[in-house]
Amino acid sequence: MIDVYLIAGASGMLGTALKRVCAERGVRFDAPGEAEFDITDDAVVSRVVADFSVSLGTGERGVLVNAAAYTDVERAEDDVDSAYRVNEHGARLLAEAARDTGLVFVHVSTDFVFDGTRDGAYTETDEPHPLSVYGASKLAGERAVIAAYPDSLIVRTAWVFGENGVNFPTKILDLARERETLSVVIDEVGSPTYTVDLARGILSLLDVRATGLFNLTNTGSCSRYEMAEAIVDLAGLQTVLVPVTADAFPSRAARPANSVLMCSKAARAGVVMPGWRDALERFIT
Repeated sequence: MIDVYLIAGASGMLGTALKRVCAERGVRFDAPGEAEFDITDDAVVSRVVADFSVSLGTGERGVLVNAAAYTDVERAEDDVDSAYRVNEHGARLLAEAARDTGLVFVHVSTDFVFDGTRDGAYTETDEPHPLSVYGASKLAGERAVIAAYPDSLIVRTAWVFGENGVNFPTKILDLARERETLSVVIDEVGSPTYTVDLARGILSLLDVRATGLFNLTNTGSCSRYEMAEAIVDLAGLQTVLVPVTADAFPSRAARPANSVLMCSKAARAGVVMPGWRDALERFIT
């Protein structure tokens, strides 16, 4: 069976990477823009998924990947309905449409489903406890997908960066080019993840017919400060970084202090991501 992909959220960071990786592999994919594929519109989802399904040829397996999400963590605190409409309702519509047309379904979730108080890396079996509206809406999306289509593949990831979106490395680079000194949080740790590696990892899990819940990040972990050090160094900048605690940057939305995800389950399936420093170097240089 040859996999053919339908990508929801095709213009975002992960969607952009999925298109690149599919092209590298020489596999067929359909990546309609958000205006054509509004995942919160039942009629649109049904039509787009049905059209894709009937386009499949003999020997082709259709895969619907949900790379769409409401990711504005701060704004979600005041825009609860929109966050849930995309992250829960949209995820459910896609899962139901994939189920009803016999497609494989992949849903991408986040470390924000956890409260960050665990001592050590989070596994797939740890109990979620989101701190923010964004995290709660993503957890609701996971549960909606599982209820609608238990054979789905759900991938939790963390600290995502890549092309075609705002992310931590791009923010640090922009600020470091403007300032001689830069304050960076030292008491938040996580598993940085390059969208290109994430896309390759997702396709590799699909190659081995994985279903269920998997953590998937680049290997290793670091603090925001350590990541910023690597970013500045790779970019050849001379900006002086000043370590500060997270309370130096008050925000409406609470963020997990520990976002490290254990990816041993994916490793047992034969999928191991490159190290985060290697990923960051490829992104920056």
